[in-house]
Amino acid sequence: MNQELVQYLQQQIRTSDERLKRFTHDIKGKPYPSRFMFVKLKQYVNDFVKKKSTNRMVIMPGFRGVGKTTLMAQVCAEYKNMGYNTLFLSVEDANNLFDVGIAELMSAYESILGENLETVKKPILIFLDEIQSDPKWAVTLKSLFEKTSNIFFCCTGSSAVILQTTTNLARRAVFERMPPMCFTEYQMVKNEIYPMNGLKEKIRQAVYFSKDADEVYVNLKKLQPSVNQYWSKANRFDIREYLSFGTLPFALMMPSESAVYDSISLLLDKIIRYDLPTLGSFDTDTLGNVKRMLFSIAENDTTSLNVLEERFKINRLTISNIFDALVRAELLIDVPAYGSNMGVAKKPHKYLFMTPAIRMSFFYFTGREDTYLTRQGKLLEDSVGSHLYREFILRNQGAIRYDSAEGGADFILQIQNNKQIIIEVGMGSKDKKQIINSSKKISSDYNLIFSNSELKVDPDLKIVFVPLDYYFLM
Repeated sequence: MNQELVQYLQQQIRTSDERLKRFTHDIKGKPYPSRFMFVKLKQYVNDFVKKKSTNRMVIMPGFRGVGKTTLMAQVCAEYKNMGYNTLFLSVEDANNLFDVGIAELMSAYESILGENLETVKKPILIFLDEIQSDPKWAVTLKSLFEKTSNIFFCCTGSSAVILQTTTNLARRAVFERMPPMCFTEYQMVKNEIYPMNGLKEKIRQAVYFSKDADEVYVNLKKLQPSVNQYWSKANRFDIREYLSFGTLPFALMMPSESAVYDSISLLLDKIIRYDLPTLGSFDTDTLGNVKRMLFSIAENDTTSLNVLEERFKINRLTISNIFDALVRAELLIDVPAYGSNMGVAKKPHKYLFMTPAIRMSFFYFTGREDTYLTRQGKLLEDSVGSHLYREFILRNQGAIRYDSAEGGADFILQIQNNKQIIIEVGMGSKDKKQIINSSKKISSDYNLIFSNSELKVDPDLKIVFVPLDYYFLM
């Protein structure tokens, strides 16, 4: 047994209160608010300790900066304070210090317990951060899961971990992907303004699951008093900060915008350096160009591989592989062109950022003072793309495309092969032009325009103008 590793774990256990507090409280000692996922994660732990469920392993993938570690630390601290036996470890830190993985850490923990994990009688809650640092994490967690029924494992990892999961582990673990914050979550975390119970789902059902445009309008009209009630507490001026960086929890604790965007830049460096190599074979020179490629995406609506090949002197296949890796890392959202497979293959893809904060960080470093005002439409498009990804793609309930024709609509949402909705978004008072252009060749059940317009319906064109007051509450 590695005695240094045992001593390291003993130190981690002895100082766990202080370590947890670093993740759960600000420098003044005020606790950070919890995200929506906190309630769900607590329910998994509650069901385990009360023996109401056989779920004993929860894995939370998500790209860096969305608050996975803080969330896990908040849950760990709560159960530790209730007297449960808990262990909170960073696999990444242990790997960097001792070149060990989860198996060695658990072996050292057994020597501290004085018994094997198989013989543990009282429940133990083990929280492991950044599990992707151990290349053997999946097979090790599967083995640990089968050893005992009295240990609950909660793990965080990069978005790539879900792609490295074995079929056997997928049957044993529950995966809860952690997306960037939605607007109501941002308001809850920043201003302690809590969402109205059930309003989000009612708006979602009205917008996406009504039978036609008239029904969308009628259903949203019924919800107008509740929407107005929410906005009597929330400040619409917060939308600017939300789109600029408010989707990332850590950004709300930063002293200045420059500190926020410096941190986002470092976060991108870490994703490129550590996460991308697990998703593809890229040499150092290629990885060195990824940030510049991301900047080129931030500046353009669509991405032509031919243009990028000429600009960066990297062959198209490698560039395509880079974008594929960035999509799998959940940094980008891939929006293909609408149409048949043969036609689509020739059209450039549109790549949106999973959070508009990343696009805004590139704009910020250009130093233009009017950046937000001139680019807010693209930031909103990122936000809507991320929303559709969260609500439909992650749930395996749909797909999104875009109309590649000039003057075409931003999104074509396909829901479970039985509904198609054309969507256009804009911060101003958006007109019908793009919807009309796209609906000439793309059939749809009805069409949506998310904008600052008032709630209204055009029955002839099947268009519902959905105010952003509704959109931001979904």
